[in-house]
Amino acid sequence: MRVFLAVDLDAKVKSGIASMIERLKGSNGALKWVKPENIHVTLYFFGEVTEKDCISLQQLLKKALKAIHPFTISVKGVAGFPSLLRPRVLWVGIDNPTKELETIYSLVDRHLQESTIGISRDTKGYTPHVTIARIKGPFNRYILRKLEDYREHTFGCFQVNNVVLYQSILQRQGPLYEPLKIYEL
Repeated sequence: MRVFLAVDLDAKVKSGIASMIERLKGSNGALKWVKPENIHVTLYFFGEVTEKDCISLQQLLKKALKAIHPFTISVKGVAGFPSLLRPRVLWVGIDNPTKELETIYSLVDRHLQESTIGISRDTKGYTPHVTIARIKGPFNRYILRKLEDYREHTFGCFQVNNVVLYQSILQRQGPLYEPLKIYEL
């Protein structure tokens, strides 16, 4: 099974991002937009794991997250990986001045490194963000002008009270995210 750890967005924030996506759709056929129900902040992508390793992973996450308390994040701006001028991914930024998102990533990574679970560690590093689209072909630069309206836009601020371990089920019409375990902070 394919699994990842994530923060679900506040309904108002998610709705604001979904509205932006709706306004931008159709401006570029090479963009594969994220469905509103799939909008989230990934904390750690584990990839393919066995059911046995998933059970061990759930225990590891319980230990790794025990020191994390509820915190506030702000969702604002748009950018791209590797850059907005040559994007492969379009995303909305996360402002977390007290760095809990990065702390969660580091704690999970350290616990994985110290464990005997057969899960590959993430080697890309971590930039908190909300993926809104992936570029799947020639990129029409017209979208960049439309994105300018959102470069400094704040979608909202909310308190993170839990994180979720999801299973990503790949389907023809796009991924389906099924919660496996919710960790209260």
